[in-house]
Amino acid sequence: ATKRAAALLVAGSASDAPPVSATVAVSHNPAFRPSLQGGRWPVTVTSKPLREVRNYALHFPLPPSYDRPDRSPTSVLSHLFGHEGRGSAFARLQDEGWISSLSAGSRADGPDQTLFRISMNLTEEGERRWTEVVGVIFDYARVLRDAAARKEFEEESTRSEDGGACEVGDNELRRIWDEVAALDRMRFHQTSPGAVYSFAPSVAKSISKYGTEACLSAGSLLNENADTWSFLEDEVVRYVNLIAPENCFIERCSNGAWEEMERLYEGKDGSGDVSGDDGVFVFGKRTEKWYGVDYYVSPVDEEVVRQWDEGEVGGVATLHLPAPNRYIPRSLELCKDLPKEAKVPRIEHPIDPPRLIVNESDNRLWWRLDDRYALPKASVTLLLRTATAENELSPNNSSWEYSPVTAMRSNFLTNIFTDALAQDTYDAYLAGLGWSLSRSSAGFTLTCSGYDDRLSDLAIKLLADFVGTAFLDDESRFATTKDKSVRGLKGYFESSRADSLALYYRDLLISSKGEGIEKNLELAQQITLEDVARQHKNIWADGNMVVEAFYTGNVSRGEAERFFDKATSIVQNAKSKVLLEHDVRTIEHSPWIPGPFERRLPPGEDLELHFASKNTKEENGAVIVTYQSQEPGFKGKSLSSEESLRQSAAIRLLCRMIKEPAFNELRTKQQLGYIVNSYYDVNYSTRQIDFFESTSPSDANGLNQLSPLTTSIDSLVVYVLSRKESPTEVANRIDDFLSNFKSKLKEMSLSEIKDYADSLGKDLTKPTRKLAVEASNHFAKIRRYGPETLIEGSGYSANDIGWDNAEVMAEAVRKLDRDTILRVYDSLVLSKESRSRIVSFVYGKTFPLESAPMPSWSRGKFAASSLEELTAKRKMLIAYDPSSKYPHQHVGSSLWGMLGKHKTSMRYAVATAAVVGVGVLAIKGRGDRKKDK
Repeated sequence: ATKRAAALLVAGSASDAPPVSATVAVSHNPAFRPSLQGGRWPVTVTSKPLREVRNYALHFPLPPSYDRPDRSPTSVLSHLFGHEGRGSAFARLQDEGWISSLSAGSRADGPDQTLFRISMNLTEEGERRWTEVVGVIFDYARVLRDAAARKEFEEESTRSEDGGACEVGDNELRRIWDEVAALDRMRFHQTSPGAVYSFAPSVAKSISKYGTEACLSAGSLLNENADTWSFLEDEVVRYVNLIAPENCFIERCSNGAWEEMERLYEGKDGSGDVSGDDGVFVFGKRTEKWYGVDYYVSPVDEEVVRQWDEGEVGGVATLHLPAPNRYIPRSLELCKDLPKEAKVPRIEHPIDPPRLIVNESDNRLWWRLDDRYALPKASVTLLLRTATAENELSPNNSSWEYSPVTAMRSNFLTNIFTDALAQDTYDAYLAGLGWSLSRSSAGFTLTCSGYDDRLSDLAIKLLADFVGTAFLDDESRFATTKDKSVRGLKGYFESSRADSLALYYRDLLISSKGEGIEKNLELAQQITLEDVARQHKNIWADGNMVVEAFYTGNVSRGEAERFFDKATSIVQNAKSKVLLEHDVRTIEHSPWIPGPFERRLPPGEDLELHFASKNTKEENGAVIVTYQSQEPGFKGKSLSSEESLRQSAAIRLLCRMIKEPAFNELRTKQQLGYIVNSYYDVNYSTRQIDFFESTSPSDANGLNQLSPLTTSIDSLVVYVLSRKESPTEVANRIDDFLSNFKSKLKEMSLSEIKDYADSLGKDLTKPTRKLAVEASNHFAKIRRYGPETLIEGSGYSANDIGWDNAEVMAEAVRKLDRDTILRVYDSLVLSKESRSRIVSFVYGKTFPLESAPMPSWSRGKFAASSLEELTAKRKMLIAYDPSSKYPHQHVGSSLWGMLGKHKTSMRYAVATAAVVGVGVLAIKGRGDRKKDK
């Protein structure tokens, strides 16, 4: 109904729409054609990448289907060549360990031509055998040609999921076309409204192509089904016949391919002159005239082309068309428990909080029946909260300790699993179901979303497969994952932009527990499949694992409970099996809950990080200035003080006030940088394990102080990417702007302050328009604040989680007065005695690090320009916890008491004193340091 109304509105207001270009007859005029190279196709086009990749792409010029969005042969080819299910080209190549990804679709699509592309990321082994990889693509094209040529009805019978018989055949392509049409129609009718910002330009483009009547539905196949296949069949046959070596050029982008071409054409200006459409064409090295990029064009060896034409003996035996999709929803009905008024969309309706319907010591289920979107969709999130995700037991089994090795093994585990299930779950993806498995500091999170009818089946299958070990049986899959990880880590510094590197170094100091990219690369290169299998076993040996689930959307309470019973049974059986069959180390129950981590920056001690970009092409430098609030951020009315609420509200409002003036001054007026931005940032830190180990209940003033705790941390961030000025000068300009901004705050009229507050308040309370976003927001609060509110004796309940934080924050923002805003601005930004600031510099080619003046300790700043200095300083920083702060004056009993509660921090401080050139007393205030000097 909404889209019909929008269509009428567009049709009524677009009377001046331009002519519809899609209906204008245009002759086929391909920009890429064999005659340009004298008819010598296939040819390879080879370029050198900026980072470590192995990208190969097959390109085929095809006739245009621009004017037929609902009956496009190119769309059929995209679906079939891009399919990742059993029997597909992707499945064959993945099983061989030759590729890590494949996609297919139009590279260019215009009224006069279509350039169809099949792109692949190859493994190291795949590149060595790239001609065989390409051969599999042509083998699959042969399968499609055979299928498209079959006219007779082939009666087959296969067992359906429920045990009944179902017919397939009548030309398999007809059945596939009917499936695609049904899914596209369903997607059109069952999609909630998107953001206007992206919707408007896409509709404008669609109007120019298809007119006002079809602008919203073009390409959705609303009137297509199996019967309309007869109108498309001959066209598909014609297009499939063009997927052939003689109509193909192959793009190769990898260091290996480039080196191969250099060897081939060494000492030659060119070879094999041919007569082309534009004159004589010379194979060999060429230079692109617009950007000056070098590349090679080379014909493919005739013997290789012959093999592609004839196909591998038995090569098509493992290839076949997609089987019937068992994940297509059987029903799109809304839940019977919904009231009548909730069976139509009502986005403006308030969001009720989830209900905690199972609350056990090691299992919790949260549930919410959607009453806003009126869509047959749901989302289920399952968190296996376990310390084993990135920690290992200490030698005496008394405590958990962070382990970069364990974290790397967990990353490999989730990546291998995702890779292993790609083929089995591709049909689910086509049927509107999505899933992910990720590792975080809190544990492992499985998320599934989409049409509710088959959603729980998919989630249970994935959980059962993750509990099992079959996905770890394939050595080639491990090799593919390792190759991808190692290449990504190797190329990180060389391919990253300066601002990305500045964020990396900042986070390495503030929030990372690892030792950086270099160490991760070393670990990735050393890891074995046996290591990953051992880590998989360790997960299920954790007796303290908690299963936290959230099921929301078009799902009844009974359905959610039945799913949760199955899920917890799978997890419990896995844990019992591991404990029974293996001798594993365990730990007694601890109040510590694994989660995110951030360090508290010392007030009054500005920190600076200075590093050179390792990207040889990077001309820009970057400066990222971060001001961390010393007051814990707001978590909820029951969990935070009024002062925290005011502080967080003021920081949010200040970030809103600064954003536009900073851009206008630094970017527009001073033309300082390519990118200028400022924003509000929030991070989180859980109470660390050393707190529980070193604090007695009497010291903690009761049980509540020994409970799990997650602290919210507010920050103001300003960053600039520039090659106009040196990073140090950019930092000075940022300082000048922030210093001068105080006068603007003082002079700002009350009405202007109110406008800023109203604007921010409106954004905070803007209705959520997507179920997936709503589910993510709710589960983030469950993950962070569930442990501290639900622990026995806390005095809290599920109702104390800040479900209404957006509304509370919006109200607090509107209540702020000028004095409060100025006070927070002074303490956060201007006061050198109270602020906690870190500035991360990265230097590019234009202003290299060697020419930069380095700050020193005598200026009251800490400056690091090496990883050794950074990590040494990091060990002296304490965890961000409300119970711990840095001393402001002399080291006395209060400091020793604080350090007594943080033995780890004390050990780090003593061990690293010599590295940074100061003793433990280096954590004194700035004035004491000057006196000592």
